[in-house]
Amino acid sequence: MKYFILIAAFFFVFIEDQMAQRVGDPISFIKWGKVVLNNYATFKSPDTLNWGSGFLIKYKNDTIACTARPYIRGSILYIKDFNKELKYWEMYLPENPAQNVVMNGLFLKNKIIKKISIILNSDLILTFSLKKKNSNIIPLEPDNQKVRNKDTLYLIGYDYNHNLRIVEGIVKTVSNEKYSEPEIRLKTNVFLLYSNFVGGPIVNKDGKVVGVFNRAYRLNISNKGMVLNPNKVVEGSHFEYFVQGTSMRTILGKDYPN
Repeated sequence: MKYFILIAAFFFVFIEDQMAQRVGDPISFIKWGKVVLNNYATFKSPDTLNWGSGFLIKYKNDTIACTARPYIRGSILYIKDFNKELKYWEMYLPENPAQNVVMNGLFLKNKIIKKISIILNSDLILTFSLKKKNSNIIPLEPDNQKVRNKDTLYLIGYDYNHNLRIVEGIVKTVSNEKYSEPEIRLKTNVFLLYSNFVGGPIVNKDGKVVGVFNRAYRLNISNKGMVLNPNKVVEGSHFEYFVQGTSMRTILGKDYPN
């Protein structure tokens, strides 16, 4: 009986530990090497896209792909020209390029392009339906709830040496608003100026994707908290590092069920 109690106690401690890891640390239960993908695309122009990340998300009873908008010929390609310019787009696992998915066409196009007054505003993201799927690539669960100011989130991507990195960031709204919408603004401890982080997922502590990484930037801050010219050297000033991303709430719509 004593041995049974000891075994039962060990079992519950083990289960509790595993659950704690699942809830608290997205690194511990998701194989990120099978989640974050690299882009490869060709266009009718001579340009080839071979940088940036992407990932898959579960969408209703299907799977779709998501990434950041690329620059082609030095500028962002207009959505209206996208399908006629695109020849081929795939996303693949960096450690095993044979494991890939192939894009079919733009998906949720009305979410990418929004009309603001008489101006068409285009988000810095792309979503695709898939022509070729792959069960070896793990899709993420989306979370389209509002992202709260001061929440801890995680950015996943590859550095210049092709190492998979997971970087913690704290949501910091510009004027201390309660929510970071429609863009997610994160403060990080490192300057994520890596092209293969662009298009990667921003996830919460449960491993659900809440946004897409668009760009990284830094601000030169005085000792009084004022933003300075980045090239200005002032005693006591320091750089703070930020990441900008588009929220899943913006991409999928606020009415998309969690």
